[in-house]
Amino acid sequence: MENLVFSVNAVLPVFLVMLLGYILRRREVLTQSFIDVAVTLVFYVSLPAKMFLDVAESDFFAILDGRYVLFLVCATAASFAAAWALGVALVRDKGKIGAFAHCAFRGNFVYIGLPLVQNLLQAEAVPSTVLVVTFVVPLYNVLSVLLLSWYDPSGTRPSPRALAWQVLKNPMILAVLAALPFSFLRLHIPYAAEKAVGYLGSLATPLALLFVGASINLHGFGRDRLGILAAALFKTAAQPLVCVAAAVWLGFNTEQIATVFVTMAVPTALNAYIMTKKMGGDGEMCAGVILASMLLSVITLPGGIWLLRTLAIL
Repeated sequence: MENLVFSVNAVLPVFLVMLLGYILRRREVLTQSFIDVAVTLVFYVSLPAKMFLDVAESDFFAILDGRYVLFLVCATAASFAAAWALGVALVRDKGKIGAFAHCAFRGNFVYIGLPLVQNLLQAEAVPSTVLVVTFVVPLYNVLSVLLLSWYDPSGTRPSPRALAWQVLKNPMILAVLAALPFSFLRLHIPYAAEKAVGYLGSLATPLALLFVGASINLHGFGRDRLGILAAALFKTAAQPLVCVAAAVWLGFNTEQIATVFVTMAVPTALNAYIMTKKMGGDGEMCAGVILASMLLSVITLPGGIWLLRTLAIL
C-alpha cells in the first residue's frame, strides 16, 4: 500500500496541473494566444534558464557518465528502429507510417518528464536529467527529421549541415553549452544574476504543465484507432518495460534507472504533431497518438513506479 501511495503522489501533482490547464482552456481563461506566448516563454526562456543553472552549479565531469550516455543513445535509437518497424508492419497506408513511428518513440521529457523525475526522486536538481536533455532530446530531433523526410510527399531530404544547425540552435542545448565554462572552471555566478535566472527557471514547470493540459484535444482519435492504440501502448508500456529491464541488467543506479523509466514512459511530445504536420505527415494520426498516450500514461506511469518500488529497484 505504501508503494502505491508513493507512486500516485509522484505522478498526481503533474496531472493535476495539466488537468487545471485543460479546464482553464475549456472555460477560455487560457486563450490560444496566451498558450502560444507561454510556449515561447517556456521554450526560449524558462527551461533554458533552468538547464543553465542545473549545469553551471554542478560538476559536469562528475555528471558525465559515458556508459550511461551510450545506453541512453542506444536505447533511443533502438526504440526509434522498433517503432518504425512496427509502423511498417501494422500501418497499411504508407503516408501514415511516419506519423505512427514518430509519435511512438518520441516522449515529452522536457515538459512532463523533468518534473516527474524531480517528484519521483524528491530532488530539485537531478544530474541524469541533464544528460537526457543534452544527448537524447537532440537525437529526437535528428531521428524525427530523418524519418519524416523519408515519407515526405515532396521528396525533400535535409542536408547534414541543416540537421546539425537544427540541433545547435535548440535553446536548451545553447543553455547547456553556455553553462559548461561555469561548470568546468568552477566559476561563481554573481548572486543577483543567479537569483534572476532562478526566478525565470522556476516558471518552467507550472507553465509547461498548464499549456500541455490546455493543448489536450479529446476529439483527437478520428480514424486509425488500432494504429493509434498500438503506437500509444508502445510508447507508454513496451518501450519503458524493455529499456528499464536493460538498465537494471546493466547495473545502473537508482537515479539513472528512474530517469530511464520516465524518459521512455512519458506520453508523446506535443511538438511531434507540429513537426509531423510541417513535414507532410498525417496530423490526425499524430494527434490521436498524443491523446491516447496521455490517457494511458495516467495508468502506466504510477503503475510502473509502483512495480519498480515493489521490486526494490527504486
